[in-house]
Amino acid sequence: MVSSYVKRVSKIIKKKYIMFIDESGRADINHEDPFTLTGVIFEYKYAVSQGDYVCSLRKEMDAFKEYCFGTSNIGIHLTDISRKSRAFEKFDDSQIKLFYDELPLFLSRLECTIISVTVDKARLKKYYAPSKEPYVVAFIHVLQNFYSFVNNETVESARIVIESRDDVSNLKVQKAFFDVFNNGTIYLDIDEELRDKVKGFIIAKKEDADYREGLEIADILCNPLSRARRGLIEANPKCMQYGEKNKIFKSVRNKIYTPTSVNDIRNWGFKEVPIIEPVGPWLEKMR
Repeated sequence: MVSSYVKRVSKIIKKKYIMFIDESGRADINHEDPFTLTGVIFEYKYAVSQGDYVCSLRKEMDAFKEYCFGTSNIGIHLTDISRKSRAFEKFDDSQIKLFYDELPLFLSRLECTIISVTVDKARLKKYYAPSKEPYVVAFIHVLQNFYSFVNNETVESARIVIESRDDVSNLKVQKAFFDVFNNGTIYLDIDEELRDKVKGFIIAKKEDADYREGLEIADILCNPLSRARRGLIEANPKCMQYGEKNKIFKSVRNKIYTPTSVNDIRNWGFKEVPIIEPVGPWLEKMR
């Protein structure tokens, strides 16, 4: 006879999750620069503050901001930090350097899973119809990985938060979401059970109090991962010599989503599309 204690221990503990998405580069297919979407998945209660409840991610972000900039009352935007512009123009070079020096350790301690997809526009135009939009292509591949993550017995439910853009772009991404939600993709069938797990698709302003920290983390990661994926040094801040090592990528590599081998990230959460032929393991020498 199985004891009630064993029954309790063997019961699967299910959790709620939320994915925050940000972008890097221009989605316009006529501009040659690559376009990247990055999604960062957190446990819901870890990353969302509501009412009087202050989530762990907010506490960690506030402490990090306070340490680097002397205030937590500032929105993180990596492009502005790199250029020392807008809200970050007033800070000393030493504070910007401190931010970059401490960022890898800060990111390594976060409890998250990462999905990053970069679109090679030249290949997209060469091999696919002109109607294929980089934003929609990247978003569909992010969703494919996300649904693979959600399709696990430990996941109770999941939500998606994407940063608001202009009205036309918001409508396009909503359409892409519901196309995948209702029909799946050629690589992924979405049955009723999996569909029922996804409880919300939210388009939010970056300063939204409920989702601010998650969107900031997605912003921090998106461009460095895009650069690393293309074989570049991950950052090039205006006011300092960054060095030759991809410290951010190295600090979060083990958080990049793959349901298979950790060396198979290029086919999953660290992907460049379109994939014309099978790709092997990620063999970049860690700088």
